[in-house]
Amino acid sequence: MLEFPLQTVESEGGATTVAIAVFVGQLVAFAIACWIAKRTYDGYRESRRRPLLWLAIGIALLAAVPTILRFLLPTVVGASSVTTTVLASLSEVAGLTAILYTVYGRP
Repeated sequence: MLEFPLQTVESEGGATTVAIAVFVGQLVAFAIACWIAKRTYDGYRESRRRPLLWLAIGIALLAAVPTILRFLLPTVVGASSVTTTVLASLSEVAGLTAILYTVYGRP
């Protein structure tokens, strides 16, 4: 059977390269979310249009905050996976609500 060379190194939790790839992917997603939120906030500061502020908050809560929670809570605090999932999901829901308010509300 053919085996991919990336999957030959094993660690306690699984393939090391897979863990590294997941970490790098999360880091890239976090960086992009922060960049988009900052650009949106900069647009708000220039134009003082409140929908841009709510959009920046929504993007941060939807993408950046859950990434931090999923990484820091188990690592630093030792939180359970249920706690981490619930808090990250609440942040995502709050972010989506802020974006919906931007689109359909009167901010």
